[in-house]
Amino acid sequence: MNQRKLAYDVLKKVILQKQYANLLMQKALNSLPADRRPFVTELVNGVLRNYALLKYQFTGKTKSSTKESDLLLLSMAAYERFFMNEKDYAVTNEYVKLAENDRGFINAMLRGMKELKVPEGDDPKDLAIRYSLPEWLVRMWKSQYPEDLLYLLEDAGKRSPVAYRLNPRKANREDPLFADAEFFDEYGFYSSQNLIDSEAFRKGAFYVQDRNAQQAVKALDLQKDSVFLDACSAPGGKLFNALETVAEANCYGNELHPSKAEELIKRLALLGYSVRITSLDARKLNEVYDFEFDRIMLDAPCSGLGVLKRKPDLRYNVRPEDLDDLQKTQSEILDTLSGMLKKEGILVYSTCTLNKKENEKQIVSFLKRHPEFLLESEHTFLHEEGDHFYLAKLRKTI
Repeated sequence: MNQRKLAYDVLKKVILQKQYANLLMQKALNSLPADRRPFVTELVNGVLRNYALLKYQFTGKTKSSTKESDLLLLSMAAYERFFMNEKDYAVTNEYVKLAENDRGFINAMLRGMKELKVPEGDDPKDLAIRYSLPEWLVRMWKSQYPEDLLYLLEDAGKRSPVAYRLNPRKANREDPLFADAEFFDEYGFYSSQNLIDSEAFRKGAFYVQDRNAQQAVKALDLQKDSVFLDACSAPGGKLFNALETVAEANCYGNELHPSKAEELIKRLALLGYSVRITSLDARKLNEVYDFEFDRIMLDAPCSGLGVLKRKPDLRYNVRPEDLDDLQKTQSEILDTLSGMLKKEGILVYSTCTLNKKENEKQIVSFLKRHPEFLLESEHTFLHEEGDHFYLAKLRKTI
């Protein structure tokens, strides 16, 4: 299939139909030979990261009857022209062919596209266009992280490096596969190679996990005999981290969605582990277990605003009205888990978002409801390389 047509089909489903890009991209790329995949990946992710700015190139030039699908097509052409440095004539010819409606209009718009226009103002509306983020998000970050606003806006449009973690049950650092790896701790590493397509990955020698996410389990102070619960486990990274220390018989996982729970069980087996996995609403876990845990990990369901580099489609799927529901769910899960922890036990709460209502303020509210808990530490991974991440370590004192 034509690479641009394939990219166009994916982008229409993500931007116009609010579908998530991950599975769509996986299916699309599998239909192409390996040497044609990078172009589609760059085009799709590039348009997702820059869509508002790309549409801005045609502000005031389109007709009232212009369809959003035509604006998307024009934006794809603009991305190729200004970010991929493709030749004007080649871009124009290819996208006129792809046009579903008025080809003459598409042709005229593309021939009039000369240089990239960028709004220069610092008000939220201009910033939202310049960085292709929702205006409500710009306003929220401006309120919550005023000193870091421009850094966060710029960072959201960057590419996140892929981090991996070695599985000590099946591999070690001396393996030739890791000869060029850059280890940032005992098992976590970066690689200049794309290791996802390697046989070692398919055999469970390592797995993908963001560098900052790998720090969460360290806060638990796990011991081999710790009885440990990962309350919201999928895709599994933190559970896998814990199994480097905790005995399998003492380790328990849970994932709300059955399909994700099944994938988690398969991945655990691939890595060489067997762990009891339930598929329940975490707010009901106290109905299943009649014993208390030494350590509990809650990687809470959240708005995901810290992973925009890795998931650029999130900016089209997260709505401000979703945040209140998420905060309520987080609060209810925390209340449930608080009663499942032993005295002197540790509960680590984490999110991959930048929203203080889901992070710091959530923990303040929890401590007011549960004075038996002490906040030992909290940290927002803001400037560290990798995803933005929030982490709170709570100890039960009574």
